[in-house]
Amino acid sequence: MKILGINAFGQNPSAALVIDGELTGFSHEERFNRLKNSHNLFPSYTITWLLNSNNLLLEDVDYIAFNWDCTKYPWKRAKQLLSTKINLSGTKNNYGKSDNSSNVYSALEYLLNYTPGNVINKIKRELRRSGHKGKIPKIEFVDHHLSHAFQAYYHSPFSDCLVLVADGHGEENCVSGYFVEDGSFKKITNYKVPYSLGWFYGGMSAYLGFYPDRDEGKLMGLAAYGKKRAAENPYLEVIDEMIKISDKEFELNPFFFKIGAKDYNYSYTNSLVKFLTAIDPELQPISVNEKVIKDGNVINKYLQEKYIDLAFAVQSKLEGALNAVISQMVDSAPFRNLAYAGGVAMNCKANRVIADHPGIDRLFVHPASSDDGSAIGAAFYIAKHFDSLRHVPLTHTQYGAGFNNDEIQKILDNCGVNYQKTNYISTDAAKLLTEGKIIGWFQGNAEMGARALGGRSILANPFESEIKNKINSNVKYREIWRPYCPSILKGNSKRYLNDSEDARFMIVADEATKEFADTAPAVVHVDNTVRPQLVDKEVLPEYGNLIEDFGHLTGHPVVLNTSFNVRGEPITNNPYDAIRTFYSTGLDALAIGDFIVKKR
Repeated sequence: MKILGINAFGQNPSAALVIDGELTGFSHEERFNRLKNSHNLFPSYTITWLLNSNNLLLEDVDYIAFNWDCTKYPWKRAKQLLSTKINLSGTKNNYGKSDNSSNVYSALEYLLNYTPGNVINKIKRELRRSGHKGKIPKIEFVDHHLSHAFQAYYHSPFSDCLVLVADGHGEENCVSGYFVEDGSFKKITNYKVPYSLGWFYGGMSAYLGFYPDRDEGKLMGLAAYGKKRAAENPYLEVIDEMIKISDKEFELNPFFFKIGAKDYNYSYTNSLVKFLTAIDPELQPISVNEKVIKDGNVINKYLQEKYIDLAFAVQSKLEGALNAVISQMVDSAPFRNLAYAGGVAMNCKANRVIADHPGIDRLFVHPASSDDGSAIGAAFYIAKHFDSLRHVPLTHTQYGAGFNNDEIQKILDNCGVNYQKTNYISTDAAKLLTEGKIIGWFQGNAEMGARALGGRSILANPFESEIKNKINSNVKYREIWRPYCPSILKGNSKRYLNDSEDARFMIVADEATKEFADTAPAVVHVDNTVRPQLVDKEVLPEYGNLIEDFGHLTGHPVVLNTSFNVRGEPITNNPYDAIRTFYSTGLDALAIGDFIVKKR
């Protein structure tokens, strides 16, 4: 049986192909159309690639699995929204009672947009527009949080475990907790709309001048700079007005984020501005790329101490809320292993807090935890209910587009690029790194998720003193304060990390050892955290060989690894993307297939 899972008309459109109960291909629409995130679009190019690369026509597909249960629209969802009681116990002010007419209109528009007939017609139109002929497969709707739960569980190494889903929202849920025994799911906790940790964190990201639903990782990185002032942070108590946390639950005030007039940004309300500026009149919301002058230098406004402290408080509250949810879950089920997905699961620092929870033995976080990965889970759900589904633990993320040497050489020739063919691509690339070169690494298939993990990477020597500034300024063109991540050869983690034993996907933070922090500050953040990838040579042989060769030459089997793109662009997908990015940045060399390209 062939099942096409799709995530469309929302965040990070994507598609997955499951054949005979196992994932055979997955990618993001942005990788093909080159539009960052591609919000609200349909994964046309991705579906075409999936079908063509498997020699299939659309009519060969048995089912299309859509990662949203539209059968709940409009009446079931309207009933749930009308019956929701907003609980604001213990808060000093009841913000947001005015300006509700716009909320009613938005709610009606939202409910009607997701009716089954409307969504089915949109999918059919987009498939035809993409050039697919013949019979359109039956379209099945799958609950959004169950889609996330299925992707997390069936790619995890656990047979029986807890499963947590936390994101902006599904149809009616924002946080869902399950325990799974022999593939049978039982819900044990949930927080319904509008009690959303994703909305809380996304709204505060927008307040600090970042793009919501895209740049939440920047808030996480910024928060680390507030650690040294944590004891004096004035906002930790203040944010109790937004989100109150007890031992086993949290309570969010939604009037700050979704319910009320939004004159500044769709992710937070005027009430949030009123609340924060009442505390400090200068704590105004920041516009994107807003600058100020500090000590004679022009800096991003969010780099002022008050905004850094606010970011630290937001990150701390997110971690506390997740900790409370985990405490409730471990008290409700006999399992101590946890599989986790949903947009909130992309927060590596919070994932470390979950991993350290005394009730959790092992944690698996899906590397494509955002809505993009739920296309996989939707296909898994349909496979289980109409065919069969294999429980295959995820060992790598390279399910995207791939190119053989003949295809790569043809493109290099077509672009008029000078290159050298080598039989030792890993060794040659490792030598370039020891010479201080920054290289583009294009090998095998493209990765799923937001992290480059040895398929489409930019690599450098993490032990070179100025390498972080050089990459930020000359290659990635991104904020100078942001650190990079290390790829470490499996078996060497204890030398560099305090805890991680199986951190394959750069999605759970760890503490650096003193040696690592002292010698490789480019990949260790200001709060001594690291976002590592442990590379198994048996799974990723070419990349593993490179790191091993680099270790032989330097004494450290560790390389700096960041995604092969520049700020604001998707990760490179095909050789043309790689060549264009190589020649438009300060990269020194490109290792693409068995070919080395250097600049004159």
